[in-house]
Amino acid sequence: MSIINPLITIRPVMTPAQAATPAEGRQYDLQAGQLVNATVAEGGHSEVLLDLDRQRLRAQTQTPLQTGQKLRLLVVENKPQLVLRLFQDNLLERLTHTVHLLEGKYELSSALQQLTSSQGTGKNLPEKVLQKLLDFFSPFRTESPEALSGKELQLLARHLGLTLEADLARGPSAVEPANLKSLLLSTVQTGGEQQPETVEKAEQLLQKLELFQLCNLRLARQGANLLPLPLPFLDNGYLVAEKETGNAPEQQTARKVSLYLSLQGLGDLRIDLLQEAEGLFVRFTCDSGDKTEFLSAQESELRSMLTTLPLCGATYCSDKGPLQTDLIRRILEDEDELFDARI
Repeated sequence: MSIINPLITIRPVMTPAQAATPAEGRQYDLQAGQLVNATVAEGGHSEVLLDLDRQRLRAQTQTPLQTGQKLRLLVVENKPQLVLRLFQDNLLERLTHTVHLLEGKYELSSALQQLTSSQGTGKNLPEKVLQKLLDFFSPFRTESPEALSGKELQLLARHLGLTLEADLARGPSAVEPANLKSLLLSTVQTGGEQQPETVEKAEQLLQKLELFQLCNLRLARQGANLLPLPLPFLDNGYLVAEKETGNAPEQQTARKVSLYLSLQGLGDLRIDLLQEAEGLFVRFTCDSGDKTEFLSAQESELRSMLTTLPLCGATYCSDKGPLQTDLIRRILEDEDELFDARI
């Protein structure tokens, strides 16, 4: 898939009075290289009216535009004539083609078994490194969540390979050798030595890891980070962590974590956790009222399980829409930057 910005320009059409005005008299308060948002006030195939930065401009375009379309425009020239180019967020464009994969289960356990047992796979990573990778993911393959600790979750991103490129940029010594992405890349590159189904599985997992990395690039704008939760008791699961700093310097940083879960037997569930100085606040959002009542009845058990932080408050609500959509909407929150004229 090409991710090169299309060279599409939009040139203003001036009235005779405007044309008679010297170039220096036509001020748009725009600088070359600036990015601006615009709305198509009147669509057309070759001539449109743009509502741009509190100004209305009649423009010529090489691309048909529809009334009401939201555009992201790059100022190519600001004199003697204003020249704009449609600017596409390549990251956002790539995400729109793959973000639906967030709804699929992350088959880590079966994938690791297949990758490590296939003939020739052992050559892709040194034996000690491969064993370290298997040992690290061992708690994630058990049915009981008690086998997991915060330490494993803290190191999960590195062992999945979500930080691989960033670590490489800091230097080879910063890279965690036992990471899943390196194994997948090696498996795909040596595809001729592998079983076809092994290579196919590696390509699918690699696509998902790269999707998680793209999501984190988007969420970084919000000061947030996504972590997949490849746990056997979840059909699907993601953790989104963020920090919020108070306006006053003396205010402590509040830490927010949102869990987007699809649990076996309970269905979709979103858990929002907010840690403040006095303790923990939790909000549960289910996909039905019956599940909300069930969870609220278990609050005493929840309080007894929390030992590090006191539970200051818990709220329960329901949302009949697909809860995974909330996560996708959050990742694509700047969707008005995407030029999409599909019908």
